[in-house]
Amino acid sequence: MPARTSIALNFRAEAYDFPDGSVDAGTVMSWLDKAGYAMAATWTRTNVVAAYVGNMRFQHSVPVESTVVVQARLIRTGKKTVHVQTRLLLPEQLDEDGQPTVATQCVLIYTAVNDAGDPVPVPPWEPTTEGGLARRALAERRGVEHRAGEDALDTAVFPEPEDTSAEIVTLRFVASTKEVPRGGKVPGGTVLRWIDAAADVCAARWVGAPVVAVFAGGVRFLREVRSGDLVEIEARLVHTTKRSVYVVIRARTGSRTSREMHSFAHGVSVMVSTGPDGKAREVPAWEATTAEEKVLEEMSVDLVELRNRVVYEWARS
Repeated sequence: MPARTSIALNFRAEAYDFPDGSVDAGTVMSWLDKAGYAMAATWTRTNVVAAYVGNMRFQHSVPVESTVVVQARLIRTGKKTVHVQTRLLLPEQLDEDGQPTVATQCVLIYTAVNDAGDPVPVPPWEPTTEGGLARRALAERRGVEHRAGEDALDTAVFPEPEDTSAEIVTLRFVASTKEVPRGGKVPGGTVLRWIDAAADVCAARWVGAPVVAVFAGGVRFLREVRSGDLVEIEARLVHTTKRSVYVVIRARTGSRTSREMHSFAHGVSVMVSTGPDGKAREVPAWEATTAEEKVLEEMSVDLVELRNRVVYEWARS
């Protein structure tokens, strides 16, 4: 029996978990990861680990107590990777064409691994439709552009906290054994929730009011995190527009018995503060003053602009 190339999962958020009436971006990202993981594992017939989470524009809030459907479809295979396109639908809210509203969508890349955690080959996938061929070509082209941008972020110089006026927040905690079996690996969706939480606190402190994510992009997973490890998530303001705050997130991990920490993920988020009318309010301006700050700002803005174009392309595919 041939492996499936698409899958759909249903979710529902309860009001007591989200008292403001809307599901937070971190939970939305974890739902996308669960569907993406299921699709990738179904195709490879082995375990997979998240390697990259693409461009997520949060186009519509997700109300609590509503049915959520996350669709995932295979769009490309590499030698040891599976590329999956996901989208979150709100069946109870129809768009102008009478179709379920698309709240957000993104592309995720997973690496197939064996029981020892070593990468293994995956069965190749050959699209049989014009749409499938176009999506694979887009994934191949955008993969090269993403890697170049994120490699640049890897090498960027981050000023020390005492040498910058930017808001910086660092969350430190032990990866909960409640998330996964003791000694097991923390799933990508959990890491995404951590990243969203750090970006939220950083932007909210700068703005002085609650914020919500409108964009998250280019989260690269550099290494695995095991339950019980020490985790540090640093969120740093790098740019402001009239109504938004750009935040770069760097995540590190290490053993609780060692002072040595290793990078395991990074990405960029854009946050806004909304008023009673649901529209983004003006935020306090921040200006980069040092050469390092200006380079980091330009790099982050360029990455978000690139990913915004990619979101538009995927929306049409």
